[in-house]
Amino acid sequence: MAAQPSPLSLEEFHRLYDGAKPAYEYWYGSAIGKSTPTFLHGFVQYVIMTLLEKAGWNPAPEVRLKVSRDAEPVPDVIAVRGKVKGLCATTAPDLCVEILSPGDTLAKALEKANRYIQWGTKCVWIIDPEKRTAWTLSPDPQWIAPTGNASH
Repeated sequence: MAAQPSPLSLEEFHRLYDGAKPAYEYWYGSAIGKSTPTFLHGFVQYVIMTLLEKAGWNPAPEVRLKVSRDAEPVPDVIAVRGKVKGLCATTAPDLCVEILSPGDTLAKALEKANRYIQWGTKCVWIIDPEKRTAWTLSPDPQWIAPTGNASH
């Protein structure tokens, strides 16, 4: 029986994977490579960020979330209402967006979305640009994102 590799510490992860392209995410002792985005993925990311900004949000692409000691994911887009606090995201953003690339699965994106919500994100979008489908997850079914006039 083969020995199981020991979990990667967060410090080891940063030493080995910081600056890697495509990016790696840290999930519970493992380094997980993000899928290489396609042109369509990048275009959808740009459009989402542009629309969020026009609606009064502060969006940013590919920001490493540092809200948990056990995981450091890199959503495709995050957005907050109001002022951005600090240089990195140490609190859950209001909105996280995951755009599926070839090789990504909806099951994995849903797993990530549920973690974001557990950490305090109010809404998660999962977008599949190839299939032209999208999902919205939120702990509050009354919370709708984003609009420029919402009071949430």
